[in-house]
Amino acid sequence: MITSLFKHGTGPEKQFVDSAFRRFFVPALFSNLGLALGSMVDSLVVGNKLGQNGLSAIALGIPVYMFYNVLSYGFSIGGSIRYAALMGNGDKQAANRLFSNVFTFLLLVYLVTVGLGLFFLPQLLQCLGISPAHAGLYAIARRYVRAQLICVPILFCQGPLYFFVHSDGAPKRAAVGLTVSSAVDIVLNYVFVIRLNMGAEGSVWSTAAGALFCVAICGSHIIKKRGMLRFTGFVLEFAKLRRAIGSGFASAIQYLYQFVAILLMNNLLLRLGGVAAVAAFDILYALSTLAVAVADAIGMAVQPMVSTYLAERDEAAVYRTLKLALWYGSALSLPVIALLTFGAEGLGRFFGLSGDALTIAVNALPLYCLSILPACWNQIAINYRQTTECGISALIIQTLRLLAFFLPALYLLSQSGLVALWWAYVLAELGALLFVIFTHQSSAALLPAIIGTYSDHISSAEMLGKVVEQLQNTCESWGFGAQQSYFATLVVEELCAAILEDAGQNHRHDILIKLTVVADRDGFSLHLRDNSLAFNPFSDENGPNALGMSIVRKKAKEFFYRRYQGFNTLVVVL
Repeated sequence: MITSLFKHGTGPEKQFVDSAFRRFFVPALFSNLGLALGSMVDSLVVGNKLGQNGLSAIALGIPVYMFYNVLSYGFSIGGSIRYAALMGNGDKQAANRLFSNVFTFLLLVYLVTVGLGLFFLPQLLQCLGISPAHAGLYAIARRYVRAQLICVPILFCQGPLYFFVHSDGAPKRAAVGLTVSSAVDIVLNYVFVIRLNMGAEGSVWSTAAGALFCVAICGSHIIKKRGMLRFTGFVLEFAKLRRAIGSGFASAIQYLYQFVAILLMNNLLLRLGGVAAVAAFDILYALSTLAVAVADAIGMAVQPMVSTYLAERDEAAVYRTLKLALWYGSALSLPVIALLTFGAEGLGRFFGLSGDALTIAVNALPLYCLSILPACWNQIAINYRQTTECGISALIIQTLRLLAFFLPALYLLSQSGLVALWWAYVLAELGALLFVIFTHQSSAALLPAIIGTYSDHISSAEMLGKVVEQLQNTCESWGFGAQQSYFATLVVEELCAAILEDAGQNHRHDILIKLTVVADRDGFSLHLRDNSLAFNPFSDENGPNALGMSIVRKKAKEFFYRRYQGFNTLVVVL
């Protein structure tokens, strides 16, 4: 896998892929770091105000969030992957109907499960390992979990809005939504917990208040029709939902596995080190979100890009995307590793730990850091495989790293005490990484069979003439008749000529057009991407190329234009 990444995606390809990767990754990184900072501030404020009982209450309440993350991430990530693929194929109506299905289903499930959770709250607390035997901890945890449930519909409606807006070519707006949400959360956390003495549950109310801003900002993208994303009404079509959860299940299942793992971890820690050990684990979990933020941001760049390039049969762009993901993920993980390794004691004290809890955290953080790089690489593989419809393979990786390898290692190592227990993270990630290395497949092998593809770059009228001639010969070599081959080359020539002329009128001398032609039994699909100013050739009805565009409209079965990540993209089906 690693070797093949360095053989693809060079030359003109870099101009499109590198720019798009940065446009997706940078906003996603800042928004995910904002979420990580919000999580850390929760622990920081509660730890300094309420001590070990407050930190332990947060740690014991984590599985509630994990349960709803399974739903939110599964349907939102899977749905946004399918949305990007449908848009890449020009099927706007199906893409928006999918979004409406996902949003409707999640909202209904949230309302039903929250009602059940509040009605059976004592039983839920017992399942979380929160016993009345620890009276001080129980009182704080009861109020904290109750607040979590009440705020679920607000907190987790962020998911579908954020991921679909992100895949709709508006990662900056999605990032602004989450960043503002995190900023409001951080400010109100201090106000609610420290100034107003609202207890640990104050951190939940502050997070919900911030979530309202994210919902409003991402929702305005839809309401004001800033992109292609639309809400088509409250609909439930279970076939579409199954396809969505199938694509996103590998991302969602990690939260179900974490739900199980954290329940076991909390019980082991209470047995081995009491409340102090659980408090130390909450700090480790909060700080680990820095590494998770990097991996999640990488995934949010990889998924829509790979989904779009696969729809275009652009394997070189797929591999270039993966290469960038590995470089960025590795480079940004190293500072996190250094911070947590060499700053363990200072960070523990900063979060309010002392005594046994501080000692446990100082031992745990450096060991956990050994798992960060392999975890990042595993997450890139998971995002890639679920985007390429290899959901089973992605699911196996998640199962190995978070359940099949992790839980046995956790149980066996816990027999040797608290220090040995943290090695479970390292062994599980390394074991999963070996599976990734030995099961890599080319993206071309994962796609339905076609007759062939032709791809080239065009930057001038002279190059266009050569490409048209090569395409004509290629179409004939595929077995198409002279008339079909002529229509395909005619459409390519007219569209590219219009794009080049518009670029010349706007003094864009660095114009570059990426052309991909995919041939199957039904005919041809043309995919064009260019770096010029916004220009839709089909809307230029009175321009100098009006006659040529009129011919293309008659020959095309369907066509779809959108401005996506700073580029013009055009899909034409012949």
